[in-house]
Amino acid sequence: MKPTVVISTLLLSVCSQLSPAANAAIELEHNQAKALVNEGKILSLDLTLSQVQTFCYGKLVDAHLFHAQGKWQYDLQIKTANGELISLDIDATTGRHSDQKPLPPACVPQKN
Repeated sequence: MKPTVVISTLLLSVCSQLSPAANAAIELEHNQAKALVNEGKILSLDLTLSQVQTFCYGKLVDAHLFHAQGKWQYDLQIKTANGELISLDIDATTGRHSDQKPLPPACVPQKN
């Protein structure tokens, strides 16, 4: 087999394995998230949590910032007052819960 055919086949194989990753969610590090907050592209985690507390009160257990399908998203795990651990997908640009999933039953919006 000619070297160019081998190289072309190898490159095609590598590219085909990378293409699904192009649509995968990318998790960001703290310094990258801080830069996005400073640039005004996303809300800080503190501001997001204060907005989340109005519809789902609890203690933050874990948080991750992802960029998927062209959107910034916080994936939050919150422990509610009754000890239930829930996951929330929050739009990092608005602080609002994703419309794609209903709120867990443990989340009850506060009445004003």
